[in-house]
Amino acid sequence: MKDRERANDAALREFREETGMVAERFWVVPFVNSFYVPVDDTIHVSPVFAMEVQGDARVTLSTEHQEFSWCSFDDAKQKLIWPGQRYAVELVHEYIVGGKEAARLLSLQL
Repeated sequence: MKDRERANDAALREFREETGMVAERFWVVPFVNSFYVPVDDTIHVSPVFAMEVQGDARVTLSTEHQEFSWCSFDDAKQKLIWPGQRYAVELVHEYIVGGKEAARLLSLQL
């Protein structure tokens, strides 16, 4: 995040910078992922967000990435190695994809 940048603004900026895509809809996921890094003895805390793009959106990766793939819900859970990431995908599926009222309550303005 840049100086005094809100987490949701940073998420949208990073999404655009790293994929070249523009979000059509944007949600806060009711989960904060945390993990410990023993090398520097730090605990990282990251809010989780979800974005929806147009079905024909083209991905243009930044130089920070080499490849991407679109995945089904089940494939995404299998590819992710960290428990917090898998749990976040489950919450997106339950609350945003499957929960109309929850999706409305979690929606953020673009």
